[in-house]
Amino acid sequence: MTADASALWAKYDTQMRGRAPEVFGVVTERDGPLVRTHYGTHGVVDHRDLSAVGDLAALVRRTREEFARRVEPVTWKVYSHDGPRLAEALLDAGFAPGTPRSLLVAEVADVPSTDAKLRDYWLGLPYRDQERLRRLVEAAPEQRRPVSELEHDMDILSLWRHSRPADLVWSERVEGTEFSAVDAITRPLPELLHAAADRARQARAPRTASRYLVAEASGDLVPVHLAAGFHAVAEVTPYRWAPPGEPARERPVRTLFSDPEHGALFRRFEQRFEVTYETADKGVTDPPGSVTWHMDAIDDWRDPLCREVEAVIARGLRARTRPGDRLYMLKWYVNGTVVDPARVGGPGRHPWVSYSYLPDENVIQVTGDLRMGTYGDHRERSLCVFGAELVAEVEEELTGLLGTVLRRDGQPVGNVWTFGP
Repeated sequence: MTADASALWAKYDTQMRGRAPEVFGVVTERDGPLVRTHYGTHGVVDHRDLSAVGDLAALVRRTREEFARRVEPVTWKVYSHDGPRLAEALLDAGFAPGTPRSLLVAEVADVPSTDAKLRDYWLGLPYRDQERLRRLVEAAPEQRRPVSELEHDMDILSLWRHSRPADLVWSERVEGTEFSAVDAITRPLPELLHAAADRARQARAPRTASRYLVAEASGDLVPVHLAAGFHAVAEVTPYRWAPPGEPARERPVRTLFSDPEHGALFRRFEQRFEVTYETADKGVTDPPGSVTWHMDAIDDWRDPLCREVEAVIARGLRARTRPGDRLYMLKWYVNGTVVDPARVGGPGRHPWVSYSYLPDENVIQVTGDLRMGTYGDHRERSLCVFGAELVAEVEEELTGLLGTVLRRDGQPVGNVWTFGP
């Protein structure tokens, strides 16, 4: 190992190992020098120096038991600098080693720029091109991190040829460090790495440009990294173990934007409520069985009253959702969120993330079949709850918090002022 490689490893070891990833929709747990990351579909273990751990076998067993409890297959990366103890403990616990990869680090300044024109992500692309990009992602060799772990917390750059997407690089800026990570490239093309370095050089805020790039690669991907200015600083081997049972196929919380289900649900909601982005300022058509309250008393989402209202709505939705239900939070032209209500909230789980009202924008919260949900209208300063089962669950508490009902079944009641004879 060269002196340069040693210095780069020291930077990586100090800043990158044992970090809790900042990715939406995951749960992280610390156990001494370990960080366990739970995606709901699988898990990943990272660690700092383990030399001070006396009973390493017990730590491995405890970690395996936690992933078994969640029915999550787990990957644990072992670095060549870790020595033999960890690998032996993992093998004894039933973990199986995968293909070793080179851990590659570069100073961003040493990686050339590119004149190739790469496009950001695939938002707004025709469905055919989106599907082609997804196939490229699925066919990419295993490297540092799959797209499925990052979702929208990353940069995806696509290289096009003959008006079609041909290759991809996806990367992320690692907050709180001097690093950006090249999580994968679809083929050994230098312009993909050069584009990732160009993106890392861009400062999103003062002093936020990255100084280092990290990647993991094997086979014919390694030479292209070395030629681009990376140094091989260590070897990393993924050890894997899968518990009995069928793991979940989707995260308990996911971000939506260009997903087909996002657009289809929005269109169904707009048809039922007779509203679009352009007409939302004029209000919606409250459906039968709905109840609407004034929200004049709430000027800020951090208002304690707003939190009480959200708690009532959340309890009602939990009580009335059925097995297999998904709860969607939608805002026009903004990322949406889909939640499995049965898998969020409580110790060791992702917190409840949906909400029903914001003082500065309209927000929709609805089950996938539209049978119940909420519509927060910031212009009218009102909250509509619809679906007989949800209304029955929350009406009394919400009226106690917010006062007299504004509308029922879309018709004004109770607190409408009139003038004249």
